[in-house]
Amino acid sequence: MLWLGGFVLPDAYAHNPETSYLRVVIDADVMRTRLTYDLMTLNRIVALDDDHDRQVSREELARHAPEIVAFLSERIDVEATGYAPGIGAFVGFDWPPDAGKAIPEKDYHSALALVAFRFERVFEDEPEDVAFDFRLFDRLGERHSVLGSFVHAGQATEVVFTRFEPDYEYVTGHEVSLWRRLWQFFQMGVAHIFLGFDHLCFLAALILVARPKELVKVVTAFTVAHTCTLILATLDWVALPTRLVEAGIAASIVYVAWENLTPRERPHRWVLTFAFGLVHGFGFAEVLRGMSLPDEGLVRCLLSFNLGVEAGQLAIVGCLVWPMLRLRGTSSYEPFVRRASWCLLGLGVAWFCDRIFGLGWMPF
Repeated sequence: MLWLGGFVLPDAYAHNPETSYLRVVIDADVMRTRLTYDLMTLNRIVALDDDHDRQVSREELARHAPEIVAFLSERIDVEATGYAPGIGAFVGFDWPPDAGKAIPEKDYHSALALVAFRFERVFEDEPEDVAFDFRLFDRLGERHSVLGSFVHAGQATEVVFTRFEPDYEYVTGHEVSLWRRLWQFFQMGVAHIFLGFDHLCFLAALILVARPKELVKVVTAFTVAHTCTLILATLDWVALPTRLVEAGIAASIVYVAWENLTPRERPHRWVLTFAFGLVHGFGFAEVLRGMSLPDEGLVRCLLSFNLGVEAGQLAIVGCLVWPMLRLRGTSSYEPFVRRASWCLLGLGVAWFCDRIFGLGWMPF
């Protein structure tokens, strides 16, 4: 039913800010549900900054928690076989541990602003299946997605909810095979590259001026680089601050777009692409770090996610290369490259300023 896989709450914020997180743990007599949102998303449900001081305090959030809980209870339908519908009783929210007493507006999209709302539902006997249906995309935005994980008997099943596929039915006792888990990781990798507009812009900037032989070197260098840092960062062997990574990705777009505008040969562009690929790999890892990754076949799952990224990347390259080859050699080629590069440069500069200063201008 679902066309891509998803996961639970990352410690570091993923690229796409239009994302929230669901974790459902089903035991024999209780179901524990955790819904996690950043403050930017919660402000779409109810205005939290009562004193208009451009920050949200723990007290302000507690004051509005009943409204948020009412919204979630109304807009998230939960059904368990043999029981009345309902997500369960609200048992509290988790304020980010490193946030202090208040979170400033510039951090509403950061890891400091992720707040988890916890619910519990008691059962007399374990239900045969549990179904979730999200009806909140009209309020949270059409591009919003919910990355979810259902955990039962030590097994985790990862799914994603969107406005196109807002529901999912989990059958208890269903053991997820390694091959199915690999497929879920692959699907999520494909989805991430298509939803990662900064990655797409970087690839587009490279393709604009690359000849076929150069393009092979550039794409290979990018692939090898981000594969290395994806695995190292996901396994917590190497870590960089999220804001630095996000700003670095934006800077890579700025540099490549500006280089496209300079009339000179670029024989070693693959070296530059490799360096920027290392940064993008940290960005890909933001989707996976801190999630409920499986113990069995972990490296294979990470490689499967990376293969999904590569499949999406090759699809994008394939769609763009042919039109560019047809355009090359015509009188329209140079003007088109310049206009496209200026557009990408503008986007890169806007992303860089937005991310380095936490301005919240660009919610994608």
